[in-house]
Amino acid sequence: MNINDVSEPATRMLQMITGYWVTQIVHGAAVAEYAEHLQKGPATAEELATLARMDPPAVFRHLRACASLGLVGFDGERFATTPLLDTLRRDHPQSMRGFALSQPAAGHWLPWGRFAEALRSGRPQTVPALGSGIFEYFGRTPTEAEAFTESMEGLTALVASEAARVLDTAGVDRVVDIGGASGALLAPLLEANPSLKATLFDLQNVIDGDAFSSTPAHIVARIDKVAGDFFVSVPSTDLYLLKWILHDWNDEECIAILRNCRNAIAPGGRVAIIELVLDEVGEPGLAPLMDLNMLVMLTGRERSFAEYRDLLVRAGFGDVAITPTQSPMAVITARPAV
Repeated sequence: MNINDVSEPATRMLQMITGYWVTQIVHGAAVAEYAEHLQKGPATAEELATLARMDPPAVFRHLRACASLGLVGFDGERFATTPLLDTLRRDHPQSMRGFALSQPAAGHWLPWGRFAEALRSGRPQTVPALGSGIFEYFGRTPTEAEAFTESMEGLTALVASEAARVLDTAGVDRVVDIGGASGALLAPLLEANPSLKATLFDLQNVIDGDAFSSTPAHIVARIDKVAGDFFVSVPSTDLYLLKWILHDWNDEECIAILRNCRNAIAPGGRVAIIELVLDEVGEPGLAPLMDLNMLVMLTGRERSFAEYRDLLVRAGFGDVAITPTQSPMAVITARPAV
């Protein structure tokens, strides 16, 4: 077997099997903050180890592996950043830092270690692995919770400008971001629509967090923050945004959320669902992989457009349409059925 020939099936399989090594290497780079440190200039392994308060020989071995993956450059003495490593900076416009910190941490890593049991039972593995559901677990582990929220900000950045581009807000006075966490989806939409106002709606502990810390003041002034539970009720509005909300929940839970939107929606209002959408079996993409993450972590799943349309119809909506974006996600819109 030629381990450098990725066209060989055995080589490709080896890469798949050892993929978790790469995941943890990237996680270590995020924890050690190499991207932030090397942004200031090249540094030796010893210097980076001192900054990270880590073992110098272990850090050198780690950096050598990072270099083999293209994360850092090496001139024989010092390590330097690369565009790939730069995506682990928090201030990067498409930052993956939160994802690199949260996905390989215990809250996701331990349930995924029980993946075969998820296949046997068809049930999430968070309770057996963590002692509770993932969101309850985050309530006990604020550092992981912060990393997860940051990861959602980074992923939202991939779609926020696209959502602002494709969503028609003509005649809309206020938009409500359901379960919007940090509110990262709202800023580009408000920038593109100067007369639009917004409400960030989420649980109390999320609302009390540090949303909009990097959002310009003139945008923040147009956003209200409201605490609540979308399984109980939602504020009335002209346009609801649900980004990566419905994939967390099973069909009946999704219908409950959508019915609450249907019951509170203003006349002529719409709901906009922003999600990965499953394509034909065998098509490459993030959606089939995220679907398995949902199997392990929650009661939800990724869905096809036909499945989302069925949920919307069952919740009292019609006129369902889908708009692709230049991100991995699509925008599905619907209006109340007559």
